[in-house]
Amino acid sequence: MTAALYAALLGFMLIALSVNTVIKRRTFRVGLGDGENMGMTRCMRAHGNFTEYTPVFLILLILNEMMRLSPLWIHVFGVTFMAGRLMHAYSILKAEIYEGHRLTAMPVWRIRGMIVTYGCIGVLGSILLVKHFFL
Repeated sequence: MTAALYAALLGFMLIALSVNTVIKRRTFRVGLGDGENMGMTRCMRAHGNFTEYTPVFLILLILNEMMRLSPLWIHVFGVTFMAGRLMHAYSILKAEIYEGHRLTAMPVWRIRGMIVTYGCIGVLGSILLVKHFFL
C-alpha cells in the first residue's frame, strides 16, 4: 500500500511540529493557549493547520489507492502534498515577518502551500467522484 508511506512520513512531520510546539511552550513558559505571545501563536497555528488538513488528505489518498489509482499518482499526490505542508509551515514559522500581530508582507510561501494543499485535496476528491459516478 503506497499511501501508507505518506501516512508514515506525514506522521513524522506531525511529530516535528508537535515537538517544536512543546519546545516553544517551555521557552515562552506558556502552559495553555498562546500566552499572548506571537511566537507561540505561530507554532500553534503551524501545528494546528497541519492537523486540520492532513487527515482529510490521507483519507482521500487511501480511498483513491483502494479505487486503484496508479501508484505513480499516489506518489505524485503524496510528494506534492508534503511539499505544500512544508511550504506552509516554513512560512508561518520562519519566513513571515510581523509587527505585533500585524503581518508586514504578503505571506507568499503560505499562499503557495495552501494552493498546493487545496489542489491535492480537490483533485483527489474529484477523482473519487468521477470514479463513483462514471466508472
